Amino acid sequence: MNVITMLLILVDVVIILILIPTVILQRRESGATFAWILTIVLLPYIGLILFWIFGIKRLHFKRRKRNQAEKQISSNLNDNISNNPDSSNLKNIPPSLINLAVNLDSKGPQKGNEVTLFRSGLKTFNAIEETIETASHHIHMVYYIWENDSTGQRIVNALIRACQRGVEVRVLIDGLGTRATKKRFFYELIASGGIVERFLPINRLGRHFNLNNRNHRKLIIVDGELGFTGGMNIGDDYSGLGQPWLDLHAKICGPAVYSLQEVFCQDWYHTTECDLTHSKYFPKSKASGDTWVQVLSSGPADERWKNIYTLLFASINSAETRVWIETPYFVPDTSIVMALQTAALKGVDVRLLLPSKSDHPLVLNAGKSFYNELMLAGVRIFEVQNTMPHAKMVTIDGHFSTLGSANMDQRSFRLNFETNLFFYGRNVAKKLENNFIEICNDTEEVNLSDRINLKIFQRISEGIGRVLAPIL
Repeated sequence: MNVITMLLILVDVVIILILIPTVILQRRESGATFAWILTIVLLPYIGLILFWIFGIKRLHFKRRKRNQAEKQISSNLNDNISNNPDSSNLKNIPPSLINLAVNLDSKGPQKGNEVTLFRSGLKTFNAIEETIETASHHIHMVYYIWENDSTGQRIVNALIRACQRGVEVRVLIDGLGTRATKKRFFYELIASGGIVERFLPINRLGRHFNLNNRNHRKLIIVDGELGFTGGMNIGDDYSGLGQPWLDLHAKICGPAVYSLQEVFCQDWYHTTECDLTHSKYFPKSKASGDTWVQVLSSGPADERWKNIYTLLFASINSAETRVWIETPYFVPDTSIVMALQTAALKGVDVRLLLPSKSDHPLVLNAGKSFYNELMLAGVRIFEVQNTMPHAKMVTIDGHFSTLGSANMDQRSFRLNFETNLFFYGRNVAKKLENNFIEICNDTEEVNLSDRINLKIFQRISEGIGRVLAPIL
């Protein structure tokens, strides 16, 4: 054994001795901890690189001195909060689920909202542009991806016109998701008075090279009275001008917009240290419709509960008739798998609407590795062909539903910053169910018999995805 070999072995040992205790002290989920330890032991050098990029928790949150402003916001919201499960819209939802929802964010579902759903990217961006044109005071936007293409330029142009009318414009884009769109793309908007910031910008040469903890939200708040959120980023793919795309977005008007504004203010403060929690950004709330809505956000900042994950998990467990899930990235943890299996075994109609192909093959194979055990329990799986399904939607028993930015995967539930709208009552759930059925009618259902004879390469690919699932 020569000196170089001994030195390499010594470095291997040092890497293992340093990284394994580091992983253990991070107190991740047991599956993720095991996956990291296995990678580090078997491939120390590769494990070191991967851990530097994906594993180190570099995110440190500033203490926000905003107690007085938060009290003001809370007092404005109090009149719109109801924990009464006997309401006509809430009577079919288990009281325990309502109690959980209230305890997660102290607000729970808020009445008096008007919700418009969009499946068409063209109609979505037409509505967004029209709303920007009506803005009189401010426009706040958070986006994971903002492409330098015709749709991206279209929205920038609308924002420039708003600035020229004297409207305050603030745009927050993710440092990783929008890395390909350079600052010069926004120069004219900035020159017009708009402010554009990057959330956790990527520094390849410094200690801030962090690919985790991305801001995956898609939010627009106009004048504190109207908002948009859902699965659509800003780009030609999402607007219908690019590849075939299937997505879901919502326009909301009413008290729940306050919560969207709060999410923006928190993200903006974290990025700029500028506190926007002033009354001019939180005008007196007005009832606009009859839909009960709750806005839940989650991410690595959560000190106690993973809000979106917790409410989804509880709602699946409480299901009595059906659980329908649409997601582009399906990498469930053990708890979600067990909840879906248990629901199906109880006789609940559990369906998953998933892609047949994906822009992330490893994630796709990780999801497929769960197919057999889910279908054996009675879960039905439908795969969308020739279209990229990007909507993130769940509907339970026709009375409880959600849409937003969170995928049904561990990255969305634990690593990224996400925001979902939760709807209580038939108003939205019925529309989502009807649309779900229409899409399923144009898909291919996966048969368990077809899975028995998978080629060895596919089995290996799924096996690798399964092992890596906790860290994807």
